[in-house]
Amino acid sequence: MKTGTLKPSVYFSFQPLNIMSSASIGYFGPYRLLNVVNTGQSSRLWQAYDDQNRKFVGIKTLLDQFARQKDQVQILKWEYDVASKFSHPKLIHIFEFGWYQKTPYLVMEWFSAPNLKMWINRGYAQYCSHLPKLMPEMVEALLYLHEQGWTHRDVKPDNFLFKDDEGKMKLIDFALARRIAKGFGKLFAMKSKTQGTASYMSPEQIRGLPPDSLADIYSLGCSFYELLTTRLPFAGESMNDLLNKHLVTPPPPITQRNKNITPEFAGILKMMLAKKPEDRPKSTAELLKMLQTVRIFRRPPTPGDVS
Repeated sequence: MKTGTLKPSVYFSFQPLNIMSSASIGYFGPYRLLNVVNTGQSSRLWQAYDDQNRKFVGIKTLLDQFARQKDQVQILKWEYDVASKFSHPKLIHIFEFGWYQKTPYLVMEWFSAPNLKMWINRGYAQYCSHLPKLMPEMVEALLYLHEQGWTHRDVKPDNFLFKDDEGKMKLIDFALARRIAKGFGKLFAMKSKTQGTASYMSPEQIRGLPPDSLADIYSLGCSFYELLTTRLPFAGESMNDLLNKHLVTPPPPITQRNKNITPEFAGILKMMLAKKPEDRPKSTAELLKMLQTVRIFRRPPTPGDVS
């Protein structure tokens, strides 16, 4: 069973890395390459400058050994086909898919910020004060996506960028996004290949059932849990053990790991992490309304809240 993403998550780093590739620093088509931001297993992200439009952009290219593989090219093209239709301040904007010297590439909005997994690794004290504003905005980003008829299918802290000095957030990485199955389409849809990131996958995603917004809500619940405790709701001794816990094991109550969480929010999070989709909030719109009526914390958060 394949449970990893089709490719590693590629994010915009707040501090460009001095990593050189076989491509020399220069021009990539009309774009002036400045430096490499991140190198993953199959792709590389550059910071570049668009001389014609006078703005910084991000350019994602496949590594040389993957640039001729049809499935990898299709993944890159799929991300463009999906995300180029979106226009929302909380989603990264993808402008262009093209080829340069037989190398496919994506051009996207430049947003220099760490992802939320990086913030978690820095420590709870570094970001906890932003959570009351940040968490509803994560829901807003997914709400827009769902309203456009798409489900993300890889919701996790790695795929949210956050710039703390400006309080801005962006949802990224639409390589696994799929149309939400509805009505008869959902009834007769065939099981799909299990894809996603195992630590955040919903039970129905593990089972390969047709994608919908409620699966994203479960994954967002796992992300909220990790943001509030710096720990995932589930860990396993093996992949099968981890996936089985998603299927049958209730998560430890959030209040056991963060004593500053209100009972009202704890109840919402428990709903988000329900094993049965019908026991979760009915939609991201309903979830957003719920979050707007409760406080997450009993009092302003401090590092000592997390145990």
